[in-house]
Amino acid sequence: MNPLTILTLAAGAVVSVLIANDWRFSLAAWVIAAVIALVTGKPRKTFLGATAISLPAFLGFTLMYGPFGREPWWGIMTRDGMQIALSLGLRFLAATTIGLTIGCFVDLDRLMRSLQTRAPAKLVYVLGSTFRLYPMAKARVDTIRQIQATRGIDVHSWSARWGVILPLIVGLVDDAAQRARPLGRTGIGNAGRRTILRPVPDRLIDHLIRIVVVVGVVAVAIVAV
Repeated sequence: MNPLTILTLAAGAVVSVLIANDWRFSLAAWVIAAVIALVTGKPRKTFLGATAISLPAFLGFTLMYGPFGREPWWGIMTRDGMQIALSLGLRFLAATTIGLTIGCFVDLDRLMRSLQTRAPAKLVYVLGSTFRLYPMAKARVDTIRQIQATRGIDVHSWSARWGVILPLIVGLVDDAAQRARPLGRTGIGNAGRRTILRPVPDRLIDHLIRIVVVVGVVAVAIVAV
């Protein structure tokens, strides 16, 4: 499947949850994300992480809306205020989990290759560099820690952790400088049509799925209104 199709599915699911503004729809989206994570196994950690970061949102919505309703319920909490907090919390939970769970299936390399023929080259380079910044930084941190370990430094100490920052920044800046000259030779700033050696297939089924997703989002918006 084309990565743009997967990205469209993720975006469509998030937008649908936000537009629907219904706790039952949000709960159904969260259950779908849980089933995807459980069956496929690949996005399981992402699903659990997205669920975990949604807990503070529940707490925040409870503090913001719980005490300020009109129907007394328990202590300072109000029934209608808690209903609003629960609805907003579920919507945040569903949008986060369904978007990140489906988004885990996007292959960044295939996505960048697919965008090369559709978007300006400079924009694709900026997006690709942003997406790859974390794995590149993580790999360099691992290298720095290995060097520290060979020198007999305790890599778990705070001084060693602080000692990673400067070499990491210098290394990332040096990597960017090393890539600048080859990029200039490829003519990244020149205008014209782009071609790639191994294009990502964009079949008819991908087009149909993207159209169905857009139509589905529009239908959800119409029903919600």
